[in-house]
Amino acid sequence: MTRTGERAVTSRLRTPSWIARIEAPDGRVLGAGVLLAPDRVLTAAHVAGPGRRYAVRLVGVPGLDAVPATVREDEHVPLREDTFGDRSGDLALLRLAQPLPAAHTTRLYRLAAPHGPVSMYGFPDGDDGGRWHGATLVAARGRDSQVQLRPLTPGELAAPGFSGGGVVDHATDQVIGIVLSVDQGPGSAFSYMSPTETILSHLPQAAAWTDGAEAVDPRLRTGARGDAGVLDVPFATQLASWFRGAGWPVLVTVVPARGDRAWTLNRAVTLADRELRTDRNTSVFSHDPPETVPPAGAHDLALDVKGLTAADVMDRVAARLGIHDDPRPERLGALHLPLAAVLVGVDQAAEPGALLGLLDRLARQGARLLLVFRRRGERTDQAAEALVDRPLHDRWVRLHAELDRIVDELGPALDRLRDRVLPGPGARQLVDRADGGVRRTRMLRAWVAHTPEREREPGRADLLFTFEEAAERRRQRLERAISHLDARLHRREELLGRVSAEWPLCRQRAAAASGAAGQSGGPGPGAGAVSGRPPVSGASGTPDEPFSSGAPAATPGPSAPGDPVMEAYRLYEHALSLLRHTPCDIERAETAVERFVTFCSAPASGNPTGTTATSDATTDGPRNQGPGEAPGNPAPAMNPPPASVPSPTPASDPASYPPPNPAPDRARWPAVRGHPAPWQAVVPRPTPRPGEESTS
Repeated sequence: MTRTGERAVTSRLRTPSWIARIEAPDGRVLGAGVLLAPDRVLTAAHVAGPGRRYAVRLVGVPGLDAVPATVREDEHVPLREDTFGDRSGDLALLRLAQPLPAAHTTRLYRLAAPHGPVSMYGFPDGDDGGRWHGATLVAARGRDSQVQLRPLTPGELAAPGFSGGGVVDHATDQVIGIVLSVDQGPGSAFSYMSPTETILSHLPQAAAWTDGAEAVDPRLRTGARGDAGVLDVPFATQLASWFRGAGWPVLVTVVPARGDRAWTLNRAVTLADRELRTDRNTSVFSHDPPETVPPAGAHDLALDVKGLTAADVMDRVAARLGIHDDPRPERLGALHLPLAAVLVGVDQAAEPGALLGLLDRLARQGARLLLVFRRRGERTDQAAEALVDRPLHDRWVRLHAELDRIVDELGPALDRLRDRVLPGPGARQLVDRADGGVRRTRMLRAWVAHTPEREREPGRADLLFTFEEAAERRRQRLERAISHLDARLHRREELLGRVSAEWPLCRQRAAAASGAAGQSGGPGPGAGAVSGRPPVSGASGTPDEPFSSGAPAATPGPSAPGDPVMEAYRLYEHALSLLRHTPCDIERAETAVERFVTFCSAPASGNPTGTTATSDATTDGPRNQGPGEAPGNPAPAMNPPPASVPSPTPASDPASYPPPNPAPDRARWPAVRGHPAPWQAVVPRPTPRPGEESTS
């Protein structure tokens, strides 16, 4: 909560009283600031500098006039940028010529791991009254640990008038830093803030107006015990590597209370803290090997736990993370907060066993822990086994099991599906990449199975993490590809069922139409077909005589030109051939099925026989008109397909097979080897099991 008692969400409905507008003598708005004391305003160094006069106005307090202000040299930290573009500094304190009411001041707040939404107040061009912009904290960057801010919407990207404005954390309702700059790169959508601890490292005098627990226990700071030491380079290198985030997240080590090893630990803890890492102590260690220097902001808490209970430690962790309502470990896991903590003297805690239990829960939730024991003993071995050796071994075992699943289960499943159906439009690259991932995983599994033990040490755990990420990506890609192909296989089965169900319905409609035609004077042209539907057996029909109507059969004449019975049969056989071809092209098969179903369901055209126009089953459009055909006249029925294109038969009862005529004109419809004529009974084949389709 701010000094004025305003909560962040509520205060966004109006301008906070501690927001200051920095103006030039001519009234131009230069930026924003935060009123920390009646005569001090914190802002950015590029907004105000020494040697000039400024005016400070509290826009949220009506009736107050602007107050003259200046900047002293010792309270101005100019912006510095190294050859790599890494920025630091850019902070200034304005001294007011006349004090403003203390009731309008606010305080800075230390927060170890800022997270979630924040709000910033500034004065964009054309809005001298100012406005709130929302953002989300992303991560710290650079040696000065400036924090990236991602705007909630593109229109809320901080403009130059926001420089020096306070940033309010919604979770704690505290001012946790000030806005410094906007990333001017093409397509960039970030601005940057200097967090409270970085501000204190440059302007220590601001500590008088700062709340929140400090990160480093005073007993763990360099020079706290009044003794100097010699740098233990191997140990310092190990510590710096851990602070950089390399290796296994839990490091268990033994450091006596005094000596070079203890001094090396304190040095690393001090340099890794944002607030304690200053230009002065950095220059002291400037001649040390660079691999021994940790980055600033590499830990959130460094605590000497000697004599503390597990509850005491949990309270300190929660305070550093800004959690006040529910400091239990489950709360940390629910918030998914990053935590890097150094705990010294674990074996000297009031409750070592309970503390190790708490640390185990924090480690399982993703915390990075540097655990320092004063003596090697049973507690040290217990911690190393529970927090390092066993979980590290289990992760390697799980990795090997995941690789086995990819190679032995998901890979073959993908191959089986690829043999049966083709990927859909736009999915071929996904399927190909998934297949390539299986081959690479096979090689990775062989490497992991023969990994030397030295490659499995905690300090080399980055290799494990890289393999886990690769396996996770490949598994997810395989699962997406398999799901895609499996859905297409189900669609193929649906189309097969639709074709098989439509054929007997077509025959029933044709039988009814044939009976009606017989009662009205006998069959006409294309006997046995009405409304474009093939005839079907009647009550006494048998599977061997599916065209039998149950009444004395009339002597049929030759099939009429454009016989819809044969056209339906050709469409039916073409759809089945596409569906049974492997790998099946679902799009082509679906088009053929729709053509067949549409033909069989077409209404009568109004002519006496009820025939309809036919279409070529092997093309996607209407059949081209043949030579000698008059426009509007039906074309002669086409012969069955040649023997070089065998037609699979439906997997249904014999009555659903292509119906023969009662007395066929065998001269007109010669049987072709491998493809039965329409009047020939077809011996049914059993429904194939998955994977047994024809490869024709």
